[in-house]
Amino acid sequence: MDKKIAILGAGYAGVKAAKTLNKKFKKDDSVEITLIDQNSHHTLLTELHEVAGNRIESSGVKISLTDLFANSKVNVVKDKVNDINTEKQEIIAHNSNYDYDYLVLGVGSEPTYFNIPGMEENAFTLWSLEDAQKINDHIRNMFKLAANEQDLVKRQQMLTFVIGGAGFTGVETAGEIAEWTDKLCEQYNISPQEVSIKIVEAQEGILPVLEEKQVKNAEKYLSEKLGVELLTQSNICEVKNNSIIINNCSKEDGYITDTSNQEEEIDTNTLIWTGGIKAKDLVKKTGVQLNHRDRIEVNDYLQTSIENIYAIGDNAYFETEDNSALPQLVEGALQAGSCAAHNIYASITNKELKEFDPQLHGVMVSIGSNYAVAELKPISNLTIPLVGFLAMMTKHLINIHYLFEVKGFNLIFKYIKEQFSHTKGGIGMLVRHFSKKSGTFWLAFLRVFLGLRFLLEGISKLQKGWLTSPDGFLVSGASSVLWSEGSPEWYINLLKTFVVPQQVLFQKVLVLTELAVGLSLIFGCLTILGALAAAGMSANFILGAMGSSAGIWEPVWLFLISITMLSGAGKAFGIDYYLIPWLLNLSDQSVEYNEDIPA
Repeated sequence: MDKKIAILGAGYAGVKAAKTLNKKFKKDDSVEITLIDQNSHHTLLTELHEVAGNRIESSGVKISLTDLFANSKVNVVKDKVNDINTEKQEIIAHNSNYDYDYLVLGVGSEPTYFNIPGMEENAFTLWSLEDAQKINDHIRNMFKLAANEQDLVKRQQMLTFVIGGAGFTGVETAGEIAEWTDKLCEQYNISPQEVSIKIVEAQEGILPVLEEKQVKNAEKYLSEKLGVELLTQSNICEVKNNSIIINNCSKEDGYITDTSNQEEEIDTNTLIWTGGIKAKDLVKKTGVQLNHRDRIEVNDYLQTSIENIYAIGDNAYFETEDNSALPQLVEGALQAGSCAAHNIYASITNKELKEFDPQLHGVMVSIGSNYAVAELKPISNLTIPLVGFLAMMTKHLINIHYLFEVKGFNLIFKYIKEQFSHTKGGIGMLVRHFSKKSGTFWLAFLRVFLGLRFLLEGISKLQKGWLTSPDGFLVSGASSVLWSEGSPEWYINLLKTFVVPQQVLFQKVLVLTELAVGLSLIFGCLTILGALAAAGMSANFILGAMGSSAGIWEPVWLFLISITMLSGAGKAFGIDYYLIPWLLNLSDQSVEYNEDIPA
């Protein structure tokens, strides 16, 4: 009997579920997979703050769903779902109705306002691309109006920007706005001292998921470098058209219960609310069991109270082994999408269901375009803290990994183009000075030189028997040991945990990687991947050589040259000149977009 699987929502979890189901049922014509979303694109929600803060264009966070599912059996439908009849197993949408045998709810979430008077009417939110564009337009308009405003009170209201909530979204939004306002001040001839950016947070500190040291790093950068004022242990009690009331109000389980004790008023025309989310109203119509925050309760298999309906992503509430709620992170959403897809496949093929066992490997928060804090957890008992440029580059690499997973090289090139070539500020500035507009062909000489450096180093190790003899030692690049006296403690712990027990294996991997990087750069073949690998190895060499007598200057300049290769150095006198267009053509085949596919 034919089976129909419907997935509502093309967020991170929904796309992953659809991709996984497509792989499992690719050759099974008896299974129909339909992905329904009200938009024709997948939105990178974790990057919306960059659009709001004018770092990238809106196109940088949109991925066409037809492109994502080209040459697959997933039917992409653009439609707005109004209701779900679980008894008839029917989805009721604006354009048509859709039958299902299995339903995956990945419709995401929406802001919750905790009964704060005036919040919903007067605050901006940042939970969609439209929200980000609205904030961007509003901030620009505030500067435009302030430039011609003679009333000092009104002018101050226009130039005061308040972010409610100091979680990931709130902190990242504040960082982007702080960087952008410097440019707006110059554009509209406004003194930076007139601009005020505040984060209001009810808890004792910001970024509660991070360890204290990383929180301090984030607070220091926000306050000292960007001039953001942090108002912690401050409740927003009321939001008016041109001001907000904070501090003294009674709350119960996060919700405002009494606003009679009002104290401090902040004059502002701009409040961006990031303080909480709930499941969308649509899920209430399904009849599945919800918790007190209107999130869908799921069992160990991600099934709802209705067995053939699964819930994934932000709209699902899943408790981990320590009885805490699974954090609403992209990694968790992707794993949930994969698990739900597997269990639907298992149900249809009469195989065993798999329990959802989320394995989160860290968190990272960007604060503007040049700084980030991160905590990586490759294993449960090891945390690697990263700060600044290294943390920011790690975030970019993780984003690139996700894009490669969902679409391949095409999206990677688009991302690098947006982030490092067209971005309005930050790390991209380094790359723009080496763009093809400045003569990429000059980089070809540097590319070949860098490639020879890695190739000759690999050949040297090869001649010394690193691939055949267990007696070789991994080098730090500037010394003959794994680490030196000045190496960071977390780096040493990482090497002791992973490298030392498998030293022979890692020395072979190092030789092969150096040879591959050398050939990649010399011939200009997949130069971006070669440059990223070269930068990664150089960064490792720098960490290993800290404090050694040999110094770290050689790996430092190797790292810097590697970064410049990201500007498309393989397009001049390189195979990439022919290879990249060919790869892009593979994923750019024309696909007819069907907005109304009958069930």
